[in-house]
Amino acid sequence: MRMCFILILIIFSFGIKPFKIYATDSFIKPYLENLKIRVKQDLKDVVPEDYIEKIFSSPKLTYFPNIMIKSLTWKEVELPYYQFLEEERIKRAKKFMAENKELLENIEFVFGVEKEVITAIFLIETDLGRKTGNFTVINVFYSLALSGEKELFEKFINNSEISLKDEFIKKRWIRRSNWGYKELLYFIQIAYQNNWDPFSIKGSIFGAFGYSQFVPKSYLVYGYDWDKDGKVDLYSLCDALASIANYLKAEGYKKDADIEYKKRIIMKYNISEPYANTVLAVAEKLKLLN
Repeated sequence: MRMCFILILIIFSFGIKPFKIYATDSFIKPYLENLKIRVKQDLKDVVPEDYIEKIFSSPKLTYFPNIMIKSLTWKEVELPYYQFLEEERIKRAKKFMAENKELLENIEFVFGVEKEVITAIFLIETDLGRKTGNFTVINVFYSLALSGEKELFEKFINNSEISLKDEFIKKRWIRRSNWGYKELLYFIQIAYQNNWDPFSIKGSIFGAFGYSQFVPKSYLVYGYDWDKDGKVDLYSLCDALASIANYLKAEGYKKDADIEYKKRIIMKYNISEPYANTVLAVAEKLKLLN
Protein backbone atom coordinates (compact mmCIF):
# COMPACT_ATOMS: atom_id res chain seq x y z
CA MET A 1 0.00 0.00 0.00
CA ARG A 2 1.24 3.47 -0.82
CA MET A 3 0.46 7.08 0.02
CA CYS A 4 1.54 9.39 -2.74
CA PHE A 5 1.22 12.35 -5.13
CA ILE A 6 3.25 14.87 -3.18
CA LEU A 7 2.14 17.89 -5.18
CA ILE A 8 -1.43 17.28 -4.10
CA LEU A 9 -0.39 16.50 -0.55
CA ILE A 10 1.39 19.82 -0.25
CA ILE A 11 -1.79 21.60 -1.29
CA PHE A 12 -3.87 19.84 1.33
CA SER A 13 -1.32 19.65 4.13
CA PHE A 14 -1.52 23.35 4.89
CA GLY A 15 -4.28 22.25 7.27
CA ILE A 16 -1.70 20.57 9.49
CA LYS A 17 -1.09 22.71 12.56
CA PRO A 18 2.56 23.04 13.60
CA PHE A 19 1.83 21.34 16.93
CA LYS A 20 4.58 18.95 17.93
CA ILE A 21 5.96 17.18 20.98
CA TYR A 22 9.64 16.29 21.16
CA ALA A 23 10.90 12.97 22.49
CA THR A 24 12.63 14.84 25.31
CA ASP A 25 9.31 16.14 26.64
CA SER A 26 8.42 14.37 29.90
CA PHE A 27 4.77 14.25 28.87
CA ILE A 28 5.51 11.85 26.01
CA LYS A 29 8.17 9.68 27.63
CA PRO A 30 6.02 6.83 29.05
CA TYR A 31 4.39 6.27 25.66
CA LEU A 32 7.70 6.56 23.85
CA GLU A 33 9.32 4.01 26.15
CA ASN A 34 6.53 1.49 25.50
CA LEU A 35 6.92 1.97 21.76
CA LYS A 36 10.71 1.63 21.96
CA ILE A 37 10.41 -1.68 23.81
CA ARG A 38 8.05 -3.01 21.11
CA VAL A 39 10.39 -1.90 18.33
CA LYS A 40 13.40 -3.53 19.97
CA GLN A 41 11.51 -6.79 20.38
CA ASP A 42 10.20 -6.82 16.80
CA LEU A 43 13.57 -5.89 15.27
CA LYS A 44 15.61 -8.24 17.43
CA ASP A 45 18.42 -9.82 15.36
CA VAL A 46 17.61 -7.39 12.52
CA VAL A 47 18.70 -4.01 13.89
CA PRO A 48 21.09 -3.52 16.86
CA GLU A 49 19.47 -2.23 20.04
CA ASP A 50 21.92 0.65 20.31
CA TYR A 51 20.84 1.91 16.87
CA ILE A 52 17.21 1.88 17.99
CA GLU A 53 18.14 3.49 21.30
CA LYS A 54 19.89 6.30 19.43
CA ILE A 55 16.78 6.98 17.35
CA PHE A 56 14.44 7.07 20.34
CA SER A 57 16.73 9.32 22.34
CA SER A 58 17.26 11.78 19.49
CA PRO A 59 15.99 15.35 20.00
CA LYS A 60 14.86 15.18 16.36
CA LEU A 61 12.25 12.51 17.14
CA THR A 62 8.97 14.41 17.11
CA TYR A 63 5.34 13.49 17.64
CA PHE A 64 2.79 15.20 15.39
CA PRO A 65 -0.71 14.12 16.51
CA ASN A 66 -2.30 15.98 13.60
CA ILE A 67 -0.82 13.52 11.12
CA MET A 68 -3.20 10.85 12.42
CA ILE A 69 -6.07 13.34 12.50
CA LYS A 70 -5.34 14.23 8.87
CA SER A 71 -5.17 10.55 7.98
CA LEU A 72 -8.58 9.89 9.52
CA THR A 73 -10.22 12.85 7.75
CA TRP A 74 -8.52 12.43 4.35
CA LYS A 75 -10.96 12.79 1.45
CA GLU A 76 -9.58 11.28 -1.73
CA VAL A 77 -12.48 12.49 -3.88
CA GLU A 78 -11.53 16.11 -3.22
CA LEU A 79 -8.06 15.86 -4.73
CA PRO A 80 -7.59 17.99 -7.89
CA TYR A 81 -6.26 15.37 -10.27
CA TYR A 82 -7.39 17.43 -13.25
CA GLN A 83 -4.34 19.65 -12.89
CA PHE A 84 -2.08 16.92 -14.23
CA LEU A 85 -3.88 17.04 -17.57
CA GLU A 86 -3.05 20.70 -18.09
CA GLU A 87 -1.14 21.47 -21.28
CA GLU A 88 1.94 22.83 -19.53
CA ARG A 89 2.39 19.67 -17.46
CA ILE A 90 1.86 17.36 -20.42
CA LYS A 91 4.45 19.25 -22.47
CA ARG A 92 6.95 19.10 -19.62
CA ALA A 93 6.35 15.37 -19.29
CA LYS A 94 6.85 14.90 -23.03
CA LYS A 95 10.11 16.87 -22.86
CA PHE A 96 11.22 14.68 -19.96
CA MET A 97 10.55 11.59 -22.08
CA ALA A 98 12.60 12.98 -24.95
CA GLU A 99 15.50 13.78 -22.64
CA ASN A 100 15.42 10.29 -21.09
CA LYS A 101 14.39 8.34 -24.19
CA GLU A 102 16.98 5.55 -23.99
CA LEU A 103 16.49 4.94 -20.27
CA LEU A 104 12.70 4.84 -20.53
CA GLU A 105 12.76 2.54 -23.56
CA ASN A 106 15.14 0.14 -21.82
CA ILE A 107 12.96 0.07 -18.70
CA GLU A 108 9.86 -0.50 -20.84
CA PHE A 109 11.60 -3.40 -22.60
CA VAL A 110 12.68 -5.07 -19.34
CA PHE A 111 9.44 -4.69 -17.39
CA GLY A 112 6.78 -4.53 -20.08
CA VAL A 113 5.30 -1.25 -18.83
CA GLU A 114 4.81 1.59 -21.29
CA LYS A 115 7.18 4.52 -20.88
CA GLU A 116 4.16 6.84 -21.00
CA VAL A 117 2.58 5.12 -17.98
CA ILE A 118 5.87 5.28 -16.04
CA THR A 119 6.21 8.97 -16.87
CA ALA A 120 2.59 9.69 -15.97
CA ILE A 121 3.07 8.19 -12.51
CA PHE A 122 6.33 10.12 -12.08
CA LEU A 123 4.51 13.33 -13.04
CA ILE A 124 1.61 12.79 -10.63
CA GLU A 125 3.72 11.54 -7.75
CA THR A 126 6.40 14.24 -7.58
CA ASP A 127 5.90 16.61 -10.52
CA LEU A 128 8.76 14.85 -12.36
CA GLY A 129 10.95 14.85 -9.27
CA ARG A 130 10.44 18.50 -8.34
CA LYS A 131 8.47 17.87 -5.14
CA THR A 132 9.30 14.83 -3.03
CA GLY A 133 7.98 16.13 0.29
CA ASN A 134 9.08 18.03 3.37
CA PHE A 135 7.96 15.72 6.19
CA THR A 136 10.61 13.72 8.06
CA VAL A 137 9.59 10.16 7.19
CA ILE A 138 10.54 8.51 10.46
CA ASN A 139 8.54 11.12 12.40
CA VAL A 140 5.49 10.41 10.23
CA PHE A 141 5.44 6.71 11.09
CA TYR A 142 6.46 7.35 14.69
CA SER A 143 3.50 9.75 14.98
CA LEU A 144 1.04 7.30 13.45
CA ALA A 145 2.32 4.46 15.63
CA LEU A 146 2.30 6.52 18.82
CA SER A 147 -1.23 7.73 18.04
CA GLY A 148 -2.31 4.13 18.59
CA GLU A 149 -2.04 4.91 22.32
CA LYS A 150 -5.69 5.78 22.97
CA GLU A 151 -5.06 7.67 26.20
CA LEU A 152 -2.50 9.85 24.43
CA PHE A 153 -4.29 10.43 21.15
CA GLU A 154 -7.63 11.35 22.72
CA LYS A 155 -5.98 14.35 24.31
CA PHE A 156 -5.60 15.90 20.86
CA ILE A 157 -8.99 15.21 19.26
CA ASN A 158 -11.34 17.01 21.62
CA ASN A 159 -11.71 19.94 19.25
CA SER A 160 -11.39 18.03 15.99
CA GLU A 161 -14.05 16.62 13.71
CA ILE A 162 -13.42 13.02 14.78
CA SER A 163 -14.30 10.82 17.73
CA LEU A 164 -13.09 7.35 18.61
CA LYS A 165 -16.64 6.61 19.74
CA ASP A 166 -17.53 6.53 16.05
CA GLU A 167 -17.00 2.86 15.09
CA PHE A 168 -15.93 3.69 11.53
CA ILE A 169 -13.33 6.18 12.77
CA LYS A 170 -12.21 3.80 15.49
CA LYS A 171 -11.58 0.95 13.07
CA ARG A 172 -9.74 3.24 10.71
CA TRP A 173 -7.65 4.62 13.60
CA ILE A 174 -6.63 1.10 14.62
CA ARG A 175 -5.72 0.18 11.04
CA ARG A 176 -3.73 3.36 10.49
CA SER A 177 -1.78 3.10 13.75
CA ASN A 178 -0.97 -0.58 13.10
CA TRP A 179 0.09 0.25 9.55
CA GLY A 180 2.22 3.16 10.78
CA TYR A 181 3.94 0.92 13.31
CA LYS A 182 4.80 -1.71 10.71
CA GLU A 183 6.13 0.95 8.32
CA LEU A 184 8.18 2.40 11.18
CA LEU A 185 9.83 -1.01 11.62
CA TYR A 186 10.52 -1.29 7.89
CA PHE A 187 11.95 2.21 7.76
CA ILE A 188 14.31 1.66 10.70
CA GLN A 189 15.50 -1.55 9.05
CA ILE A 190 16.10 0.23 5.72
CA ALA A 191 17.87 3.16 7.34
CA TYR A 192 20.19 0.82 9.25
CA GLN A 193 20.97 -1.37 6.22
CA ASN A 194 21.69 1.66 4.02
CA ASN A 195 23.63 3.55 6.69
CA TRP A 196 21.24 6.51 6.38
CA ASP A 197 20.73 9.22 8.92
CA PRO A 198 17.10 8.21 9.63
CA PHE A 199 16.11 11.84 10.18
CA SER A 200 17.50 12.99 6.83
CA ILE A 201 14.88 11.32 4.64
CA LYS A 202 11.95 13.59 3.77
CA GLY A 203 8.69 12.58 2.13
CA SER A 204 4.95 13.07 2.07
CA ILE A 205 2.67 13.73 4.99
CA PHE A 206 1.91 9.99 5.02
CA GLY A 207 5.50 8.80 4.75
CA ALA A 208 6.03 8.07 1.04
CA PHE A 209 9.49 9.11 -0.15
CA GLY A 210 11.71 9.35 -3.21
CA TYR A 211 10.83 10.10 -6.83
CA SER A 212 8.55 7.07 -6.90
CA GLN A 213 6.91 7.89 -3.56
CA PHE A 214 7.24 4.47 -1.97
CA VAL A 215 6.47 3.73 1.65
CA PRO A 216 9.16 1.59 3.34
CA LYS A 217 7.51 -1.78 2.68
CA SER A 218 7.19 -0.94 -1.02
CA TYR A 219 10.87 0.02 -1.04
CA LEU A 220 11.78 -3.41 0.32
CA VAL A 221 9.43 -5.36 -1.97
CA TYR A 222 9.56 -3.41 -5.24
CA GLY A 223 12.68 -1.22 -5.08
CA TYR A 224 14.96 -1.95 -8.05
CA ASP A 225 18.69 -1.32 -8.37
CA TRP A 226 18.76 -0.39 -12.06
CA ASP A 227 22.27 1.04 -12.12
CA LYS A 228 23.66 -2.01 -10.27
CA ASP A 229 25.56 0.01 -7.68
CA GLY A 230 24.48 -2.30 -4.89
CA LYS A 231 21.71 -0.16 -3.43
CA VAL A 232 18.21 1.02 -4.27
CA ASP A 233 18.16 4.80 -4.39
CA LEU A 234 14.69 6.24 -4.95
CA TYR A 235 16.28 9.67 -5.42
CA SER A 236 18.21 8.30 -8.39
CA LEU A 237 16.19 8.73 -11.58
CA CYS A 238 17.02 5.35 -13.07
CA ASP A 239 16.35 3.39 -9.85
CA ALA A 240 13.10 5.29 -9.22
CA LEU A 241 11.69 4.82 -12.72
CA ALA A 242 12.67 1.15 -12.75
CA SER A 243 11.08 0.72 -9.32
CA ILE A 244 7.79 2.17 -10.61
CA ALA A 245 7.85 -0.28 -13.51
CA ASN A 246 8.88 -3.18 -11.27
CA TYR A 247 5.97 -2.43 -8.93
CA LEU A 248 3.44 -2.58 -11.75
CA LYS A 249 4.98 -5.66 -13.35
CA ALA A 250 5.05 -7.52 -10.02
CA GLU A 251 1.37 -6.73 -9.53
CA GLY A 252 0.48 -8.16 -12.95
CA TYR A 253 0.59 -5.23 -15.37
CA LYS A 254 0.44 -6.18 -19.07
CA LYS A 255 0.95 -3.83 -22.02
CA ASP A 256 -1.60 -5.65 -24.16
CA ALA A 257 -4.33 -5.72 -21.46
CA ASP A 258 -7.49 -3.66 -21.74
CA ILE A 259 -7.94 -0.34 -19.99
CA GLU A 260 -10.02 -1.70 -17.13
CA TYR A 261 -7.40 -4.32 -16.30
CA LYS A 262 -4.61 -1.74 -16.39
CA LYS A 263 -6.64 0.53 -14.15
CA ARG A 264 -7.03 -2.22 -11.55
CA ILE A 265 -3.27 -2.78 -11.49
CA ILE A 266 -2.44 0.92 -11.24
CA MET A 267 -4.88 1.14 -8.33
CA LYS A 268 -2.56 -1.21 -6.46
CA TYR A 269 0.09 1.50 -6.71
CA ASN A 270 -2.37 3.93 -5.18
CA ILE A 271 -5.80 2.72 -4.09
CA SER A 272 -7.72 5.42 -5.92
CA GLU A 273 -9.83 5.17 -9.05
CA PRO A 274 -9.43 8.91 -9.87
CA TYR A 275 -5.65 8.45 -9.58
CA ALA A 276 -5.61 5.46 -11.92
CA ASN A 277 -7.89 7.19 -14.43
CA THR A 278 -5.59 10.21 -14.43
CA VAL A 279 -2.46 8.10 -14.94
CA LEU A 280 -4.06 6.47 -17.99
CA ALA A 281 -5.36 9.78 -19.33
CA VAL A 282 -1.93 11.42 -19.00
CA ALA A 283 -0.28 8.41 -20.64
CA GLU A 284 -2.71 8.61 -23.57
CA LYS A 285 -1.99 12.31 -24.04
CA LEU A 286 1.73 11.59 -24.04
CA LYS A 287 1.28 8.96 -26.75
CA LEU A 288 -0.69 11.34 -28.95
CA LEU A 289 1.48 14.44 -28.49
CA ASN A 290 4.03 14.83 -31.27
